[in-house]
Amino acid sequence: MPTSVPRDPRDLRDARDTRDAFVPGGECPEVASLVTPYLRIIRAVLPAVEAERFFIRALAAHEEERRRAGAPQLGFSAYLWDGLGETWGGSLAQTSAWEAMQAIRHVVRKAPRADLAAYLHLGLRMSAETQVPVVA
Repeated sequence: MPTSVPRDPRDLRDARDTRDAFVPGGECPEVASLVTPYLRIIRAVLPAVEAERFFIRALAAHEEERRRAGAPQLGFSAYLWDGLGETWGGSLAQTSAWEAMQAIRHVVRKAPRADLAAYLHLGLRMSAETQVPVVA
């Protein structure tokens, strides 16, 4: 008989709660339910500070891609990889986070009304909420 594994309460947010709380205007509910699990993967496999940095770099890559729209360009993945630096990608956790980000981007691109930046901001907020304050 399967047993349930205790989960962190932050993981119990369903897509509706996440969408209503974080995504501007509650947009794309059908996409939120597909993207949110990938955001959780990134947050689960990376330490909070590294996850936050990852989402910040992803936002910068998204903005760079948008800025260059209509012109020849390398694209989101290349800009993200460059922004993360030479030390990125050496661990299984980083590889998992990278693949989750690629899935997020792919799902959002298939939904014409979805806003990648909104979901990246959601991931950034999820990362910031789980950081433990440093006591001096």
